[in-house]
Amino acid sequence: MRRKYGRLLKKDNVIVFPGAYEKLVEDGRQAVEQEQFEKAVEAFDQAIRYNPESSEFLGPYAIALYEIKDFSRAKEFSARLLYSGTADYIAAMELYLAISIQLQHYDEVRETIETLFEEQIIPEQMIKKFNYLRELNERLSERYGTQEGSSATERFSFEEFMTIGTDMQQAMLASLENSELDAMLPVLIRIVRSVDVSPIVKTFSLILLKQARYEKEVEIRKFGMEMNVIPDELPLPNEDRLTEDVLQLAERTLEKDPSKLEMVKSIIRKYGIVSYPFGWGNYSADEVMEAYKIYIESLLTGQQLPDDELIDFIRYVDMDFDR
Repeated sequence: MRRKYGRLLKKDNVIVFPGAYEKLVEDGRQAVEQEQFEKAVEAFDQAIRYNPESSEFLGPYAIALYEIKDFSRAKEFSARLLYSGTADYIAAMELYLAISIQLQHYDEVRETIETLFEEQIIPEQMIKKFNYLRELNERLSERYGTQEGSSATERFSFEEFMTIGTDMQQAMLASLENSELDAMLPVLIRIVRSVDVSPIVKTFSLILLKQARYEKEVEIRKFGMEMNVIPDELPLPNEDRLTEDVLQLAERTLEKDPSKLEMVKSIIRKYGIVSYPFGWGNYSADEVMEAYKIYIESLLTGQQLPDDELIDFIRYVDMDFDR
């Protein structure tokens, strides 16, 4: 009996080896799940060349492009997703609007959201999110929608920043990425030092100070801890040696349990972002990995956690991320 392969694909009159396209798509999807967005884009870039008409991976492709700040291409593929007849139209629209805001296409976003509300397309459980997008769009539009070269001026004050919610604060900081930050340095420093700002927002502010190559000491407080850091000298979240060692231990320890491994890696990365730049203090990689094994087992089975300082702190930070 002849073995049945999938439909043969051709690129420039060369037949693509059977299964190669499917593997690229799967590699891209897995990379997105693991938050390895550059790797995901590389895989999807190849897959789309082999099968330009495919719509099966447009969503994760657009997300990966968004995460690496390639907003123009992200919008192109999110638009294709919308027109593909996707079953999850509202989620695709949310992504498209978020990308359009990053591109400062404020008028288009405003008109689209108004149309969605007028036609009552938005499900009740999503109304809050779309109201948030509308409010964010208006704030950004008012601030620099009509200003040429606005990146050289203060885009928002610390006082204005503190009047909005955590989600919008993160979006406001995201709008500063890859822009001129000199005028915003005093605001970013105040955000990092503030006791009234969430840990995740402080992380984003510190990353922006690193982007600006800020070389002076800044005091940061999180979870009752204090530290003076020089942003320019910090590694990025999850790129420090201890985190890399812990992730490698996770790979070796849980290689036979892929679902549990991905769960552990996801929580470790979340911890790295929320706790940044404190990490796990003076604990060794083995101690940290053992604590995560116990914590994950508790999440899966409901068994009571032991009285352990490191495990308690891991749980506390993990819960803070989701609040």
